[in-house]
Amino acid sequence: MNSIQNIPKLVLVVLSALVVVIAVFGIYPHNPTAAQAADTYAKQGKKKIKYWAAPMDPTYIRNQPGKSPMGMDLVPVYEDEEGSRSSASVIKIDPVMVQNMGVRVVELKRGSISRKVRTLGEVEVAEDQLSVVNLRFSGWIEKIYADETGQAVKRGQALFSIYSPELLSAQKEYLLAYNASGKNSALARAAADRVLLWGIPRSVLDKVVAAQNVDRNLVVRAPRSGFILHKTVVAGARIKAGSDLYRIGNLKKIWVIAEVYEFDAPWIRVGQKATMELSFQRGKTFEGIVNYIYPTLTKKSRTLRVRLEFPNPGIGLKPGMFATVRIEAQRKDDVLVIPTEAIIHSGERQIVFVTKKIGRYEPREIVTGLVGDDRRTEVLSGLMAGETVVTSGQFMLDSESQLQEAVQKLLAARLQAKEAGLKTSTTEHRHAEDEDRGTSYWTCGMHPNIVQEGPGSCPICGMNLVEKKQ
Repeated sequence: MNSIQNIPKLVLVVLSALVVVIAVFGIYPHNPTAAQAADTYAKQGKKKIKYWAAPMDPTYIRNQPGKSPMGMDLVPVYEDEEGSRSSASVIKIDPVMVQNMGVRVVELKRGSISRKVRTLGEVEVAEDQLSVVNLRFSGWIEKIYADETGQAVKRGQALFSIYSPELLSAQKEYLLAYNASGKNSALARAAADRVLLWGIPRSVLDKVVAAQNVDRNLVVRAPRSGFILHKTVVAGARIKAGSDLYRIGNLKKIWVIAEVYEFDAPWIRVGQKATMELSFQRGKTFEGIVNYIYPTLTKKSRTLRVRLEFPNPGIGLKPGMFATVRIEAQRKDDVLVIPTEAIIHSGERQIVFVTKKIGRYEPREIVTGLVGDDRRTEVLSGLMAGETVVTSGQFMLDSESQLQEAVQKLLAARLQAKEAGLKTSTTEHRHAEDEDRGTSYWTCGMHPNIVQEGPGSCPICGMNLVEKKQ
């Protein structure tokens, strides 16, 4: 019975001896605290501790290890980490978490960037290969020689014959003046000019003089070789002056009007090579060039019209056809390029994440230029060759950056509130001091501006206040 009662006393003796040994010889448990681990790490010469801070409140700073107001162990901040910790933009992520997030990086280099602009176009008749048959006098169609739309005609070929009383009278006046006064007389020249101003060739007047007779009908001929694209005349119809009767176009050379998106417009230049492929002739390409870039943008579609010119010897390209066009744009050499997927577009800004070291990422705003093939983009400013940027997982980093920014704003507001409270406390104390000069007060040894009537702790550093006499 006595031995059982003596067991607690024996345990107390053993525990007391163990405490003495630990205090004398500095023996620590196998699981050291954060302060012990940091002190051991610093003694090895690897890093020098600058100060200690609360893990949940970076504004709570101490010169020695201890506990935060929330009861958590203070963590060390090393000299080479102070700048990164004070910078709200740098994100710190555990390397294990980085691997789980699948973060991939790439080193920036200078190189070449090029692009082929692909778009749709419509085949049209070249405007400089188009002619219109239009009469400057009225009359009646006697006979039509080219009476089918789409018919091929040659320059000088007869299109139709017309009877015009005005033209007939003018030719008779010229013949009379010629016979009465001679070819070079003023009367003959005036009569000839009247006929020639109607667009009648000089050969018609020479024929009238040679035959000494006037033809009742005038034959109108084709002004160029090509195809009849439009026809509005029929036999026996009365034609008024100024009417378009035929539209003839040469299809040996055609235009293709392509619509290029606004962001592709800087790539297009006059003289660039282009290829075209028709939807019903896959694999067969036609080669041409960029002939003209229209000066205005289409408002509804936000596209720029580009005119391409293609030879059409076999008349295989028909006006009205749709085609797929590829323009070989110019390339830019010796520019800083970045993978397009590395860029985060956030409204007016473009953000990338630059890797300082493993687990440390800095958001950087950049200005980009042209977007080329192979998903590469030109960087105008914000980055330099040799820097490493994140190409995968940057959206998670962006979320972490926004969260960290929100925390920093909350901490700043909290610190501002503390400073405002300190000023109020100091002012109240001074008023009380004026009323009672003989009493003592309590202040902080590290922050003498902290003054209050009773004991407590410093709201800035957390140290216990000390009593001072007036």
